[in-house]
Amino acid sequence: MPSTRRLSTLGILVAIALLIAGCASVSGSGEYNRSYDFNTVERTAVISVDGIGGQAARDQVASMFNQALLGRGYSPIERSQIKAVLTEQDFSRSDVTTASGAARAGQILNVDSVILVNVPEFGDDMSMSAQMVDVNDGTILWSASGSARSGANMSRRAGQILGAIGGGIIGAEVGSDSGTGAIVGGVGGAVGGDVIGNALSTRRQEQTAVLVDQLTRSLPTRGMAGGDPTR
Repeated sequence: MPSTRRLSTLGILVAIALLIAGCASVSGSGEYNRSYDFNTVERTAVISVDGIGGQAARDQVASMFNQALLGRGYSPIERSQIKAVLTEQDFSRSDVTTASGAARAGQILNVDSVILVNVPEFGDDMSMSAQMVDVNDGTILWSASGSARSGANMSRRAGQILGAIGGGIIGAEVGSDSGTGAIVGGVGGAVGGDVIGNALSTRRQEQTAVLVDQLTRSLPTRGMAGGDPTR
């Protein structure tokens, strides 16, 4: 009977922990130049991803934007090609974080527009902004910003809960009558559960992709009359 009761409690708390882990929110909005015909824009390039550390993370964000741009009728330049050209022309990362600098780089890349991305926060709370700039005159054609709570911290907490519960039950089964086994098992389970929770950090990547999608929904779709966006 005690074992049955423990399993029943475990089932309830597992459901609670999974509910906690699933908590996340995303919001974003943008605006575009209403007088501009976006059908004239074909080739574009995500020229800069700023505010986020690590080349791999920057490349990942750029790839997410490229995928979203393809879905809206644009032809983004491959990331490695952008890097090769900018390196050859001695552009530094700081040179392409402004509209004028990015426009200059875009002319060298022979694209119609460039995309600038800024990620000032990248963690459990994430914020992001993006702009499309005309390479001919440096004017901003589209601008959007948004934020997301990835739920990664929630996932970690859920892992601790599950680990503590599981460890406590196992410890109680094999421990002494004094309950020391349950305490030791619970502490060990919480540590192990924290590792499992951290392994769920792919949720952060998923939320980044969702946020990119949310932002680019306000970007006009090529092929529509006047380049009007579809919702």
